[in-house]
Amino acid sequence: MPLSEVSTQIFRTLLYYDIFDHPLTARELYHLLPRNSLSEQSFIGILNDLAANGVIASRGDFFAIPSKASDTGRIRLERQKRARQRMKIARFMSHIMKRFPFVRAVFLSGDLSKGVANPDSDIDYVIVTEPGRLWICRTLLILFKKIFLVNRKKYFCLNFFLDANHLAMEERNYYTATEVAHLKPLFNQTLFLKFMNANNWIHEYFPNYRLFAFSIDDANSRSSFLQKLSELSFRGGWAGTLDRSLMNTMKRVWRKRYPHYDDSTRESIFHSTAYESRAFVGNFSNKILDLYAEKLRQHGMT
Repeated sequence: MPLSEVSTQIFRTLLYYDIFDHPLTARELYHLLPRNSLSEQSFIGILNDLAANGVIASRGDFFAIPSKASDTGRIRLERQKRARQRMKIARFMSHIMKRFPFVRAVFLSGDLSKGVANPDSDIDYVIVTEPGRLWICRTLLILFKKIFLVNRKKYFCLNFFLDANHLAMEERNYYTATEVAHLKPLFNQTLFLKFMNANNWIHEYFPNYRLFAFSIDDANSRSSFLQKLSELSFRGGWAGTLDRSLMNTMKRVWRKRYPHYDDSTRESIFHSTAYESRAFVGNFSNKILDLYAEKLRQHGMT
């Protein structure tokens, strides 16, 4: 069966999520489709026709690449069940984090933001901080993880910090757009809405996307008195000097710990500025994009 443009875009989208053995519902597919010239009802009609003709496969509420549909449908249901338990842990951790100095918002990212959890996957968070205090905030949270959680990151993975004055993502590609689209607020829904508005560029990749297309529970937005009290200790210009010093110290640590990377690669993986800290060991996003490009080539798509 020849693939029309819409059919091709459906198949391309399913190929990306096939990397993660993650089939999609019709609603998810529609809001993640890279075109917007049809209604959701028309889209579902095309989707069902493709499934009936074997171009894609359907199992229950899920659609996937035909060769893996049966397994991935079962896997997703298992991961969804595990995710419900992990979500309780994530909410508990966010209640701890919101009491730390200069934490202004906590968002959920990674697998759990998509409603699934692998047995060995971490719980990933995006932390929004007070401007000019990002590195103080990051250092205190990392110390908490190292001391009280014995450096275990399974339920407390802190790879991405940005401050409240710089909410727009600098790295803009299909991988980043997908991660932003799935983010869930755990603390401070108002700031979450500001973040999503600042990253409205994801509509270039997903023109059908709507903020509440995926389930979003109300986030806890009540500030902590303990946090306000602890921040009194960091008044004055010396705190800004300390923040910059902590950033420069971390840059030296990255250089010493990963000498095999050249400066540009290291900066890409361990992005460290006054308003952003991004540390993704293993260059995960590039690996995923390379895998996706290879899948497209295997199926004759550029």
